Amino acid sequence: MRKIIFLDFDGVLHPDGVGLFSRLPLLESFLSRMPEAEIVVSSTWREDHTLDELRQFFSPELRQRISGVTPSLDDGYELGGRQKEIQSYLETQNLDHDACSWIALDDIALFFEEACPNLVLTDSSQGFTEREGQKLLEWYSRS
Repeated sequence: MRKIIFLDFDGVLHPDGVGLFSRLPLLESFLSRMPEAEIVVSSTWREDHTLDELRQFFSPELRQRISGVTPSLDDGYELGGRQKEIQSYLETQNLDHDACSWIALDDIALFFEEACPNLVLTDSSQGFTEREGQKLLEWYSRS
């Protein structure tokens, strides 16, 4: 079964507007304990950077695990929009619940359906913390 983490950047890899990628080392330390998890970029950064450019933000060990980006849909900024982009990605990859377990790291709850069980929500003023890392590890061990 494929294990996919859909990753936002702003408000996750760094607090909004502060210290670009300052939380990335912590995230990478958790990802090192999840060797089978792949990363798909769901951040709006995918609209201004190629996949290869996005990979360069990560350590060499993790670059190969960044397998793609979600499509940009017209309603991506609307209620539940990012979740729709994730679902569209999964459909184009022919991945259903039996073939894939996924989780999203994001700081905007409105981009997902209410009480989305696949969302790990970060506080945009802090970015990724140990608390979210523990949630990732719990997901990884269950899937």
